[in-house]
Amino acid sequence: MPPGSRTDVSARGTASDLVLFFYGRIPLDSLEFEGDPRIFDQLAAWDPSV
Repeated sequence: MPPGSRTDVSARGTASDLVLFFYGRIPLDSLEFEGDPRIFDQLAAWDPSV
């Protein structure tokens, strides 16, 4: 990202924790995140095959 730019939301965790979150195995609270958690919920629910 360019310096000085902002994001709506961000998450930090190990690669395995991020993958486990997106597979619904661990809750978002397991990660360190900033911003609106509903954005992560939408991303996790997204089905790219539709």
